[in-house]
Amino acid sequence: MRDLVYVLAALLMLAIVLAGAQMRIIERNIRKMSYDIQPFTRHAPGAALRFLFIGDSTAVGTGAKNNSESVAGYFGRDFPQAAIDNNSYNGRKLTQLVREFPTDVKVPYDLVIVQIGGNDIMQLTPIESIGRDITTVITQAKTIGRHVVILHSGNVGLAPIFIWPFDALMTARARAVRRLYMNKARENGVLYVDLFTERNNDLFLKDIAEYYCADHLHPSAQGYRWWYERIRATMTEGHVVL
Repeated sequence: MRDLVYVLAALLMLAIVLAGAQMRIIERNIRKMSYDIQPFTRHAPGAALRFLFIGDSTAVGTGAKNNSESVAGYFGRDFPQAAIDNNSYNGRKLTQLVREFPTDVKVPYDLVIVQIGGNDIMQLTPIESIGRDITTVITQAKTIGRHVVILHSGNVGLAPIFIWPFDALMTARARAVRRLYMNKARENGVLYVDLFTERNNDLFLKDIAEYYCADHLHPSAQGYRWWYERIRATMTEGHVVL
């Protein structure tokens, strides 16, 4: 019994040390960023196409040097005829998006891209709650958009900001959310963009400086470019014509 007490005490101390180290890394990396980038938008009355980007910091483009290098910005470059609205902010979780989703939309959007889920993965939102909320968001998006695309931040556990065992925990949660989003997209007739990769074939880890920004959590401009290419490829595979 005494040996068991010693083992448990040692494990508790290890957990405290690791949690402290993880928090120091997060605090240090956050100080490297300003997080003041504004979402990419384009006001174009009477435009031939209307896009809505809605979600968290990844829809803002946090990590890119300017918002033209975000997913919305890349769409804006390739669709110069499109009006682009962007209802996104840093730190948003699914439960907030459910409450804040725009309903007073007089003219439906041709495309609604929902980028959210990373904060729920990292902040340990119960999987059941994520499933309930993403279902609601999909329903809301379908009422205002002709085409709906959903995605989350891939395998967030691979982000260099995380140390063991938190990286493994984040990967396990990302894998569960990936499976959930896939199922919900299929059930509700929308597209899911799969950004999840395993460690041994992750492009971002092969060149961290190229694909991650300074906080080692958010993508860089090149990282968002890769996201954009995956979104466009998924839309092509899904026969989305704009």
